[in-house]
Amino acid sequence: MGRLRQSLTQMKALLAWEQLKQSEAEPGRPPAFVMHDPTAEELRHEYSFFLAAALDVHAVLNDPSPSFSEGECDSLRRQLARIEREAYGLNLHQRFEGVAE
Repeated sequence: MGRLRQSLTQMKALLAWEQLKQSEAEPGRPPAFVMHDPTAEELRHEYSFFLAAALDVHAVLNDPSPSFSEGECDSLRRQLARIEREAYGLNLHQRFEGVAE
């Protein structure tokens, strides 16, 4: 679960960087210089990782012979649901819709 939280934090940081970059842009004026900015690609990779990791956690928690007690599974399911709701709130699903095809 820790890696999912880290991934969520990284996605938030990348989005914040994007927003800062956009807020600093001056409409109608080209930038003074253009740097290579891998933010969009890094965000896509982090989102893909997050989705794959979340699916893996679901698979473990839904295993008919779980490695955890039922109480531990319930707690992990609640944590996972909170993390997924927060990630869904970033609206990346709309941004990257159909990208993985």
